[in-house]
Amino acid sequence: MKLDPIQTFVEVVRAGGFTVAARHTGTPRSTVSLQVRMLEETLGVRLLKRSTRSFALTDEGQRLYEKASSAVDDLVRALDDLRVEDGVLGGLIRLTVPADFPTALLASAITSFTQAHPAVRFQIMSTNAVLDLVRDNIDIAVRVGANPAQTAIERRLLDIEWAFYASISWLGRKGRPENISELEDFISPQPVLRGYLEKHVLGGVCLPAGAIEVDSHAMARDLMLNGFGVALLPQGLCQDAVMTGSAEPLFPQAGLRPTRLNLTFPNRADMVPRVRVFADHIYAHFQGEPSVGHRRSSQRGNGHLRSINHKSPVQA
Repeated sequence: MKLDPIQTFVEVVRAGGFTVAARHTGTPRSTVSLQVRMLEETLGVRLLKRSTRSFALTDEGQRLYEKASSAVDDLVRALDDLRVEDGVLGGLIRLTVPADFPTALLASAITSFTQAHPAVRFQIMSTNAVLDLVRDNIDIAVRVGANPAQTAIERRLLDIEWAFYASISWLGRKGRPENISELEDFISPQPVLRGYLEKHVLGGVCLPAGAIEVDSHAMARDLMLNGFGVALLPQGLCQDAVMTGSAEPLFPQAGLRPTRLNLTFPNRADMVPRVRVFADHIYAHFQGEPSVGHRRSSQRGNGHLRSINHKSPVQA
């Protein structure tokens, strides 16, 4: 029995479909479908129940996936480790970041890494979905304030500072509020992020009712700059607006707490050299890049990122 059909079957299940699996593997969809069908014929059982838009695992398919998925990962890691004996890193790194994550710094880190290790490929997913690192086969997740699974490894990058912001035009119409409870026209994040901010950034203080609810820091910032209302945002996202005088921070006495930006990756990925080396590379890139406007971390990890914004504390 060849291993390719088994690897393809595992990828189809993880990806949730033949089309996505074909995109992940760089294989034509017809080849993916053929390999799964060949595997079923070899085993003499039906593994998937198919329709035009979806599929479901049969009992036999579920049992095979549970047994084969970890074994396939072990085999891929073993082959990767053999390739590293010649000092050459190769293979795919699957990286997920929040949808609002700034792309310039990440693109710089990936470009410099691939120049040094041209055999390494990347697949980057910018999403607000809560992805399971193991089930969704994620090598590295950039997350803010996430609580990793017991088996996951978390590496602190930087701290993100927060502030309330209002545009000069809005302040001219409404005046400067004295405290958070007096806020009008609050641009509210969605419930999951709102609850996270209330607990971890405001220390239990409730945010006011929202005049509008948004799922993007970039949208909240632009609404604020256009005079819609007040937004609670990462300081780096509003740095330019404050410098040009189009927006001002509010409530300097509020004592908002920073949130932590982390690299999170599962134990199984930590053993793959390309992932471990890239984790070191992106960490050094974040610490050593002066143009993004952050203070470098001390040995105790007290760095503060001034230009990173995030989507959700539970994004993967």
